[in-house]
Amino acid sequence: MAGSNVHHTYDAATVRAILSSSRGGVARDMLRRGVRVASAAKKNLGSNPKRVDTGRLRASITQQLASVNGKPIVQVGTNVKYARWVHDGTGLFGPHAQLIRPKQAKVLRWTSKGKVVYARSTRGMRPNPFLKNALKAAKG
Repeated sequence: MAGSNVHHTYDAATVRAILSSSRGGVARDMLRRGVRVASAAKKNLGSNPKRVDTGRLRASITQQLASVNGKPIVQVGTNVKYARWVHDGTGLFGPHAQLIRPKQAKVLRWTSKGKVVYARSTRGMRPNPFLKNALKAAKG
C-alpha cells in the first residue's frame, strides 16, 4: 500500500485578519445577516394602517458593522425615541402592567385619527416586538 503525507501550515495572522477585519469573510457574512434582520424588522412593523402612522419608525431601522474588542459585530436598531414603547408595549401591556393616568392634569389628551381624545386613563398599547422577532432571520 502506498502512503501519502499531508502537511498543513497555520498562519495565525491570516486567520486573525479573516476573523477581525471589516472586509473579512466573517464581517461580510455578519453584515449580510444584519441586513436580513433589519429587513425582517421592517416587515414585522408592517403596513397595517392601525399600527403605522407615518412610517418613520420603519424607515429608521438600520444595520451597522462595528467592532468590540477587535471582533466584528453588527448592530441593528433605530434611533427613534418611541421605538421602545412600540416594541415593549405601554400601560397594562407594558413592563409595569398599570393603567396610564395623568400625573398633573385631570385627564389625558391625545389625537387619534384626526380627532382629539380625552380620558382619565388608558390601557396602553400592546407590544410589537419587531426587533426580537426579526432575529430569526439571522439564521436564514
